[in-house]
Amino acid sequence: MAKNWMTRTKKKFLRLHPAWRVYVILLGLLVLYNEVLIYVLQKFKWSNIYCKEADCVRILLVADPQILGKTFDTHFYAGLANYDSDRYLAWYYEQAVEHVQPDVIIFLGDLMDEGTDSTEMHFEEYYTRFGAIFPTHPTARSIYIPGDNDIGGEGRQPLNPIAKRRFRQYFSERPAWVINDNLTIYNINRITLEMTLNDPRMVDSTGSDVSDRYLRIFVSHMPVLDVPSSFTYTAIHNLKPNVIFSAHLHVSQFARIHRSRLKTVQYKPLSQDKRTAYKVHSFDLSYHQDTQELLEIIVPTCSYRMSVPDIGYGYAAIDGTTLKYTVLWTTRRFYQLISYVVMFAVPFGLGVLYLLVKFVREHCTCRTRYERLPK
Repeated sequence: MAKNWMTRTKKKFLRLHPAWRVYVILLGLLVLYNEVLIYVLQKFKWSNIYCKEADCVRILLVADPQILGKTFDTHFYAGLANYDSDRYLAWYYEQAVEHVQPDVIIFLGDLMDEGTDSTEMHFEEYYTRFGAIFPTHPTARSIYIPGDNDIGGEGRQPLNPIAKRRFRQYFSERPAWVINDNLTIYNINRITLEMTLNDPRMVDSTGSDVSDRYLRIFVSHMPVLDVPSSFTYTAIHNLKPNVIFSAHLHVSQFARIHRSRLKTVQYKPLSQDKRTAYKVHSFDLSYHQDTQELLEIIVPTCSYRMSVPDIGYGYAAIDGTTLKYTVLWTTRRFYQLISYVVMFAVPFGLGVLYLLVKFVREHCTCRTRYERLPK
């Protein structure tokens, strides 16, 4: 049956005008490149991180996926847009997990675009979709923290207590996660201004400070060092972070600054140019601890719907007291979609041009015939 179908298709193709045959071939090659080859080629650019210590912890950082909802976007193509965005996120997430082989996967908030305002029925649907796009890993610990699109709390949008409780119920949000004897991750929530007040592991039975025996990571949706407040100073003083991972800005940036100069903090691009895009950056966390210098890394968004050109996943490894970090950049899907628009516009434009030329010729012919009529 398949052979007969191939034969019929071949005959129909050969009956086409040569120009249409060329167009169909080019369209097929474009689809093959945009939907298969470009993804495979992009993976070859990703850097590997090699660990020296046996207890090395590999971390995949997922920022601002913001899966699309169905309430606010009423365009006729909304269903197709949701499908394409979900497919893009799912494919690259699967490849990123395979590449990193993570011990921990951290979702840095804004998991859903309409998490704050969705009804219970829609939220249940979005949660199921989210789980299909970002399935749990059998061996990696998954950590979820909320963003302003999940629970509100940014600008004039007030914090939504119902959305806050709902997020914690569905995603099992916690104040802290002990990964192993060498690493603890703290949920520093700048939206709700909630955090762990202290960690008993930081002092021994005699009351001596033993915080240098293990590393501490802050995770926050909104940058912690930007516009520091009393909440920021309290969190830093009590829990002494070695590194901070945050999101919200949708771009890849970092900041290093002494604790006494937080009001002058400035973020700089990280892996944002062609020369360093796939570089593995190394940070000596013991040095930062000794000098009381703070390090914050902002992870770029993984969604092409966030109006930024560069999108990807953060990949970090805690190797002893060294932090190794790189970005797994993904393809610019909007460019691929624009290529489809251009490709489909070509025959449409040629068709309009053909009709216009035909109309002009007929009009001119009629006028000439009229002028030649005998008097």
